[in-house]
Amino acid sequence: MRALPLVFLLFIGCEKKADPTRAVETPKPTKITHFYGNAVSLPRGETLTLCYGTENAATVSITPPIETELRPSLNRCIGDTPAKDTTYTLKAGGPGGDVSQTFQVKIGPPPKPLITNFQLQGDFVRPRGSKVQFCYAVDFAAAVSLSPPAAQPLKAGTHCFEVVVEKTTTYILTATAPDGTVDRVQNTVTIQ
Repeated sequence: MRALPLVFLLFIGCEKKADPTRAVETPKPTKITHFYGNAVSLPRGETLTLCYGTENAATVSITPPIETELRPSLNRCIGDTPAKDTTYTLKAGGPGGDVSQTFQVKIGPPPKPLITNFQLQGDFVRPRGSKVQFCYAVDFAAAVSLSPPAAQPLKAGTHCFEVVVEKTTTYILTATAPDGTVDRVQNTVTIQ
């Protein structure tokens, strides 16, 4: 029975002690794997898509600030509409340090509204009270109007509308860009 306490003391004496020379594990470095936009130049008023990816990041921010809430992600895309040439800086931070990357976009003038088609379907000479159909195609416009006005509102794109003509009338189609630039085309219907 005397051997039992001796064995017990041997186990107590074998307690493992911490090694003071052992290094603390270094955190993995914070990385920006990609940061780019869908264009390096845009017309004013167009939306830019920015995409980014991060690894080992706890925080993400972009300057100049954008409306969208940012978060670390392997791959994420967000939109912004810059008013002027802009250099975006993406910053990612985490236990492995802080990193940043930039992307620059140049902003040009807005596209001019372009009326690519405005034509009367059929003859330009008609009897009084005739229904006349016009078709038009307009690109890059914030507003489209007709003078004298059509019964229904007009919009950008490719559309047709009808008017009833009681007297010889010149119809003027107007397309207006977001910056106020205007394009006009006209057609005249003659009443016999």
